[in-house]
Amino acid sequence: MSRTRIISVAVLLAALALAVVATLQARSAAAHADARSDALAAAKALVPDLLSYENATLHDDLARAGAQATGPFGADYRKILKDVVEPTATKQGISTQASVSAAGIVSGNREKVVALVFLTQTTTARGNHTAVSGSRVEVTMKRDGDTWKIAGLKPV
Repeated sequence: MSRTRIISVAVLLAALALAVVATLQARSAAAHADARSDALAAAKALVPDLLSYENATLHDDLARAGAQATGPFGADYRKILKDVVEPTATKQGISTQASVSAAGIVSGNREKVVALVFLTQTTTARGNHTAVSGSRVEVTMKRDGDTWKIAGLKPV
């Protein structure tokens, strides 16, 4: 085999290897982008569910809220719901409705995404006492099988 032919084959193999690497990197980047997008959509849907309840359906609403959380945060959150939120809401006739005003990604990968979520919460207590407040929270989303769940919620 001539020297020119060997160089040509080597250049061709190097180009092929670069094409394979570029394709793999593009697929990985697309997977990261998809995960971030899916996690953000889940955060927008789950955070209001996590923070909203009606006094008339309190038990079911709190069970639904607790199901949105995972890991150590989930265990702690369910304990707070049971020990603090449920008795207080029952005693004072409290209902609260949270809605997402805006949200964006702070960081993330295919398994864990952190989003910044801006919320508006309307809380009503017995006697039609209503308060509206805004807040922002950093929400950590973790993949749980094929879905995303809330693994952390930190006011900022």
